[in-house]
Amino acid sequence: MKRTLGLSLAIALLIPLSACKPKQPEIDIDAEIARNLEEAASNLRNNKVEEAKGQYQWVLDQDADNVGGLTGLGKVALAEEDYAGAVGPLEKAVAASGEDTDARVSLGRAHAGTKDWAKAAEHLGKAWELDQNQEQYGLEYGVALRESGDAAKAIEVLTEVSEINPKLKYVYRELGRAHHAAKDLDKALTTYMQAQIQWKGDQDSFAGAAMVFEEKGEISKAIDQWSAYIQQDCCSTYSKDTAQPKLAALKEQENSAGNAPADGGEAADAG
Repeated sequence: MKRTLGLSLAIALLIPLSACKPKQPEIDIDAEIARNLEEAASNLRNNKVEEAKGQYQWVLDQDADNVGGLTGLGKVALAEEDYAGAVGPLEKAVAASGEDTDARVSLGRAHAGTKDWAKAAEHLGKAWELDQNQEQYGLEYGVALRESGDAAKAIEVLTEVSEINPKLKYVYRELGRAHHAAKDLDKALTTYMQAQIQWKGDQDSFAGAAMVFEEKGEISKAIDQWSAYIQQDCCSTYSKDTAQPKLAALKEQENSAGNAPADGGEAADAG
């Protein structure tokens, strides 16, 4: 009896403890990656940036070349306004999948943030080519073209976007800026005025019109436009450092011109 009990105890001691534990279910890594990407995108949309960053990083820890993870990490950097930091992961995402629209447009925005307008135009243009249902891509592409110095192409793109969706916010203002950059003052002014009608709160279209009127020598109209701008924006840095001093200078110029004697006036008085 004792011998049998001892033998049973010895056998029990030889059985690994793991054999007594229930088997853990295997993790489906692909499913977990998909879940984390979906949740991270939701977190980013809801401004939960740190949570999104952690989830995108987990995805990349499992799959370093995952396009969604790379794009997401770049978009997190964009949300943090770390434009230079966004470029690296987004370049990797585009290298892995050049037809991914989200990666393309995000990389274009990162380059726009660093003021590398030529590269911004390259990638925003590709995003617009890939998905012309997203007029916002075309708008941003047009802005990048103008900033890179290609006003003519910017006018072409922004005109197309305005025809597709004339209610797109700021499209006429940016088209006006493109005409202004091309030195077509009449078209710039007409388009700025259209922008004011389309979006009454678009104060920058008033600033643009003011600059055009000043260039055309129509000082009273420039004053009116700067005044309208300041009514909408009294306190920003631009208003205080640019708009308000410009308005004061133009009023002084107008007053000086009004008080100046007519040609020959001094001579007539002297006579």
